[in-house]
Amino acid sequence: MVVAGVLGVTGCGDDSSPRPAGKSASDSPERQAGQLPGFKRAYSAGYEEGRTLHDEGGKGAAVREIVHGGCAHRALSADDRADGDRGAWAKGCRDAVSGEPKDPPTHPVSQRKANPALLKDFRAWARAEGDDSLGRHADQLFTVGLTGPDFDVEVRTGCTSRSQAKKFASAFVDWWDGDDGRGVARSVVVLDPHNRRLAVQPL
Repeated sequence: MVVAGVLGVTGCGDDSSPRPAGKSASDSPERQAGQLPGFKRAYSAGYEEGRTLHDEGGKGAAVREIVHGGCAHRALSADDRADGDRGAWAKGCRDAVSGEPKDPPTHPVSQRKANPALLKDFRAWARAEGDDSLGRHADQLFTVGLTGPDFDVEVRTGCTSRSQAKKFASAFVDWWDGDDGRGVARSVVVLDPHNRRLAVQPL
């Protein structure tokens, strides 16, 4: 930490003249942004995206991105800008596209919870469809609360290729009956055994 009025200390290779301490590279906006928690960085990135969408699409963009889940879907394609917290990214996008001022969250937004009941139902459906191996591919199922009523479904599978994962995602969408319960399901995310994302498909 740099304290105003304190002289910098010379070190090996420096000239012997003391220099007043001033702003260093550690004070740059980029460095300061890098020190923010992941959910705050994700919110800021989502807000910037939402502001662009608002400027380009006006009120129509707000309907598309909020009512129809555009921000939630976009969070999955924002890569490392949203990986710190997809829910915070989606919140930032929604705030900006609706013309709201920045309102960064004070804690992580995404809530990832295992849902063994849904996994059991999916496996039962796969057996009834005569594809027991499909059910065995599903190792664990999570719901990921984003922002507002929106949530994603993540399924950890034995899939090791994108083509396998895409087939699994299509079958999962066929099973999903559209009754999202208390929220609004936006996407199914298919993971490999190491929790790496292989495929995404809207629900």
